[in-house]
Parts: sequence; C-alpha cells; structure tokens
Amino acid sequence: MPLYNCEGTLQQALDSITGQVFKNYELVLVDGGSKDDTQYIISNFKKTVNTNIQFISEPDRGIYDAMNKGIDMATGRWLYFMGGDDTFSSPTVLDQVYQTIQNEPVDLVYGNVTGIISNTKYADDTINKVLSRGIHHQGIFYSREIFNYTGKYNLKFRVAADYHLTLKVFCNPTFKTRYIDLDIARFGEAGLSSSIYDYRFYSYHYKFLSVNKVLNKIADKATCLQQSIYCCLWLVKEKQSMTFAWLNILYYITGTNGLGIAFRFKTFLRMIYWSLAPKS
Repeated sequence: MPLYNCEGTLQQALDSITGQVFKNYELVLVDGGSKDDTQYIISNFKKTVNTNIQFISEPDRGIYDAMNKGIDMATGRWLYFMGGDDTFSSPTVLDQVYQTIQNEPVDLVYGNVTGIISNTKYADDTINKVLSRGIHHQGIFYSREIFNYTGKYNLKFRVAADYHLTLKVFCNPTFKTRYIDLDIARFGEAGLSSSIYDYRFYSYHYKFLSVNKVLNKIADKATCLQQSIYCCLWLVKEKQSMTFAWLNILYYITGTNGLGIAFRFKTFLRMIYWSLAPKS
C-alpha cells in the first residue's frame, strides 16, 4: 500500500484487508512521510492485529516509487497494490483469487473495479479494452516472476506507469493472463491518476502497441494514433519531454499507418512551431 496523508480513508482500507476470509498474506505499508495522522493510525493498527506487517515511512518520488519499494520489501509469490483510499469489494475476494491461481497456471489475474465516488464499474474483459484503455491496478494480482521480466514501475510515467507495466505482460505471449468476472475493489477517485493525464505515456501508447505487434488486437487504431499524436504536440507546446515527443512523432509521420502525406507534413510543421514557440 503506497500511502501519503490518507488519514480520512486509511482505517476503512485496512479493515477491508483484515476482514478477508483468506488470511495467508503479508501487508507492506510504504508511507511517503505523511504529515497527518496516517502513521498514528498505522501504529495503532499494528498493535491490534496479528497480520504480518512491514512498514516504512520516508520521502519518495511519488506513488510508483513507493510501489517499487513495496515490491522489494514484499516476500510473497503474488503481489497486489491497494491505495489508502481503496477497499476490497467483499470479504471473499482474496480467497476467490487464491482458488483461481491454485486451479490453473496463470501469471496475472484481474477482475472488475468500481469507482467509490462515481460508482462507475470497469470490467476490462476483452483484450481490446485492456490494450486501448488499460486496467486499474486495484483489479490486478501479479505473480512475482512478472517483475523479473518487466522490471519495476517506470518513474518517467507519472500517472500511467502501472498501465505501461501491465501492457508489457499482455504483449508477451510467455505470460498467461486470466480475467475473472469478480468485483475486486472499490477505488478512490481523488488520487493522482483521476486528476492528471499522463501525456508522456499516451504520446508513446500507439508506438508501444505497434512495436509489440498488437495493433491488430484493438478495434480503433485510428483514434489511438490521433491521441498519441495530440499528446506529442501537447508535450512540445508545454516544453515537457520534448526529445521523447519528437522520437514518437517521427515514428508516426514516417510509418505505415494510414496517415495522409498532407497530414504528416502539417504535423511535422506544427511540431517545429510548438518546439520553437515560447511556453504560453
């Protein structure tokens, strides 16, 4: 659990964990140096439960840095990431997931999640949905072996590093993924990923799918490409990750992807213009 100043929701999250029927787990709490009562709540929690708990509190470089620390600290064969404002959907979630991984060889198991505020349910039950829009990390259970292949979360992607890592798994035929029609968690919608768009990752999204030869598995390739081009333009306009944006846009305007010659030329000129123009 990556944590930072979540005193208002943390106890509910912890209760949803200890309320699980399945008990063979450890709880790794990685706090970024909270200024509120988060650490006090954890201190009291550790005194009242028999759960195997690991806890550190120190400055970090954001949620994915905290999650990377948690990967290193965890000793289990399977990893699950929950925020301080998330809760499991029912007391039997861990037990049902455990039964799935016991009954068949699988490397990644995922199910449904629901937003706590909007009550929107996300069921990414097709490969098109996974590759086009991603999976909320609160719905995913990863075998530890996955991280030996993917590495840990890329801190250059501020919001979508979890999506990037998960895509690596789905693009590798070595790994077996399994969707189960199970409500895994209710996730907090006040976090970073709900309020900030990861232009850097999505400028790269189409290129990633293309390089990994999975474009034929998404239904709307044109929209994905246009989204990535727009993000490249946004990045150079805002003077962010400009080299990365240029590498991506050159891939798009020189590749075989259905773009017209006039559009390619116009996009190239726009990239030059926004690269030279002062930040607005």
